[in-house]
Amino acid sequence: MPKIENQYSLHHICPKSRGGSGDENNLEYLKNTKHRAIHTLFENRMIAEQLLTTIDISAKALREDVRRWLIDTLSSKDITDPYEWYKDECIKF
Repeated sequence: MPKIENQYSLHHICPKSRGGSGDENNLEYLKNTKHRAIHTLFENRMIAEQLLTTIDISAKALREDVRRWLIDTLSSKDITDPYEWYKDECIKF
């Protein structure tokens, strides 16, 4: 039996729970370990939310002007609207 870290699973880039489709543009095969790590760190958040989480984790090391610019840039669009971030074919509704 292959080790679990050498197994792959299908990842929805725009999460199904947030409107992600089964289109090939929204799917990526990832090693199970990486796939689980993404879901552990980011749960089922969309890209802007993931990036804001990363900024929060890195805030201590980031210059304040850079942190603010990143947050302002990511917040310039509705972070919960998949149409603001993903290709139409990646959204199921």
